[in-house]
Amino acid sequence: MHRRDATWRLRWGILAAGDVLACLLAYLLAFVLRMLVPLPFTQGYLPYVRFGEVPHHWLEMAVAQLVALYFLGLYEIRAVMHPRRHLGGVAAAAVLQMLLLIAVYFLRQDLQFPRSIFVVLAGLNGPLVFGWRLACRRMMRPWPRRRVLVVGTNVAATEVVDTIRAHGWLGLDVVGVVVGSPNGSRPPPLADVPVLGSREDLPLLLERHQVEEVIIASDPSWQDELLDKLARRSAVRARVSVVPSPFEILIGRRETLRLHDIPLIEVLDDAPHDGAGAAVKRAVDVGLALVLVVLTAPVMLAVAAAIRLTSSAPIIYRQTRVGKDGRRFVMYKFRTMHPEAERTTGPVLARRHDPRVTMLGRLLRATRLDELPQLWNVLRGDMSFVGPRPERPEFVARFEREVPGYASRFRVRPGLTGYAQVNGEYQTSAPTKLKYDLAYIHNRSLWLDLRILSETVKVMLTRRGV
Repeated sequence: MHRRDATWRLRWGILAAGDVLACLLAYLLAFVLRMLVPLPFTQGYLPYVRFGEVPHHWLEMAVAQLVALYFLGLYEIRAVMHPRRHLGGVAAAAVLQMLLLIAVYFLRQDLQFPRSIFVVLAGLNGPLVFGWRLACRRMMRPWPRRRVLVVGTNVAATEVVDTIRAHGWLGLDVVGVVVGSPNGSRPPPLADVPVLGSREDLPLLLERHQVEEVIIASDPSWQDELLDKLARRSAVRARVSVVPSPFEILIGRRETLRLHDIPLIEVLDDAPHDGAGAAVKRAVDVGLALVLVVLTAPVMLAVAAAIRLTSSAPIIYRQTRVGKDGRRFVMYKFRTMHPEAERTTGPVLARRHDPRVTMLGRLLRATRLDELPQLWNVLRGDMSFVGPRPERPEFVARFEREVPGYASRFRVRPGLTGYAQVNGEYQTSAPTKLKYDLAYIHNRSLWLDLRILSETVKVMLTRRGV
């Protein structure tokens, strides 16, 4: 284990331990306050003997604290480095921890527990956790910062540089860029980043500038163009494999094929959506969709009523999307935009703080409740729970022209959520989202689907991407 890795694990361990101690301290203080202070809506003081009479689920309390903080995104480095921006998340975590603890006591049938303790616990837990997070900012600061050299002067390199500069909490500093190919160009966004040389100079540059990390932003190759052309031909069902170089072995998937004693990496399989795995995935989709339709029926009725009260437009919004093998289907959503939103502009990609969205629509999008009608798309077989998000035909035509390999994402059913949605941000570019989509397609499994669904819950709770 590298010393840096060990140090980081120790820091995260200290942070989590402090979160648990904050919860336990809040719990003990809640009892003290109930014993010494007459609180509103309570019947006098709590007798001292009650602390020894009631059960204390210490382990469950600690687990509930960690689970609440995790699912609200408070163990992401950005939340740790900027606790004031995530004050609402800390308060929500305290309430969620309280609800989880109430569920534990209910299931254990410990119903004689003084209920006011739960409320006081939540009121104390939030400030204690927030104070602990403020105290930990210096400890969790990425230090020492790492010096980065970017290989490439293309659009991908620009995105890497801009991302590093916009997110100082990453702990990275761009030293400069290196021309990635003999014909490499230098786009305007990189005008203030020094070009230190060509890729042939890289070993010398690493030593001269004390570089600790190298990020290679490759230009599209003829292989990318070939795979894009093959993916566009729905009749092509040939499996494409590569005899890898040592570099490709290092970055490739661990699962390889063999041609006698020659290793191959499969880059385009002949039937990625057939077999027992696809049958299991479809069965899980149908079963889960049926359960959610029943559970969310009251919520959908309430949403439909709210839309009808605030607008005369149709409650359900129907929109054509592109699905598996390029087939078009009608996707259903609760209406979130004004009826005349695209009358003058035509199809426009959604964006942050979209002025076309209604006040109710912002709430529905923030909570993802507008997506509930897509359960019908899952039951029909148009969509799966996990897969690349379906796009409108107008944008598909544009992205197929501009983004090499974009047609490859149509080899599987689109999803309600996807790898790009839980890893990217609202403004993440289409080429970057495509990389996540392709990573999912070529590594898909039931376990990966469950991970993505779990991360989706966290994204919904943190309202990331709104």
